[in-house]
Amino acid sequence: GSKFKVEPWVKTWNRWVYEDWGGIWIGRLAKYGVNSPPSLRDAKKDAYWAHHDLFLLAYALWPTGFFRLSLPDEEDMEWFEANYPGWDAHYGKILREWKALGCEDPSSGFIPIQWLIQHGHKVYVDRTSQVPFCPTLAKCSGSLRVHEFNGQKHSFSDDWGERQWLAEPERYEC
Repeated sequence: GSKFKVEPWVKTWNRWVYEDWGGIWIGRLAKYGVNSPPSLRDAKKDAYWAHHDLFLLAYALWPTGFFRLSLPDEEDMEWFEANYPGWDAHYGKILREWKALGCEDPSSGFIPIQWLIQHGHKVYVDRTSQVPFCPTLAKCSGSLRVHEFNGQKHSFSDDWGERQWLAEPERYEC
């Protein structure tokens, strides 16, 4: 991650999306019957935790892909905890364990995705957004739901993507 952090993402998101767009712009249109989308409340919670959930999965998967991520150091972890209270007890705990198991050294043989599976944390890919998620570790608002269509199972992490898929499941066939 960047060593030159200006402000936490959640503050930027809150100002740009929740206050400016959701509050000011959509608020001005209320007299015409336009209201903030119901998903805005879930998105506010997701702005707090979803990018941390995704980093954990991206780091777990890096040995299987063509990219390399670095773990946050202690200074970064302190910054995350100061700006996202509760971060260290959840994410920091896991990342420190992975570090102790040798995840930063490819020659150690440690693959974080195997650790997730061994600890009962299955990783799914949301059919609508194509974003990986792990319902047993996620702190964001989503939850696992699975539908079967034409003999294939499709996983979803939230109501919004699930509704989109249910309207046109054939659109998402491979």
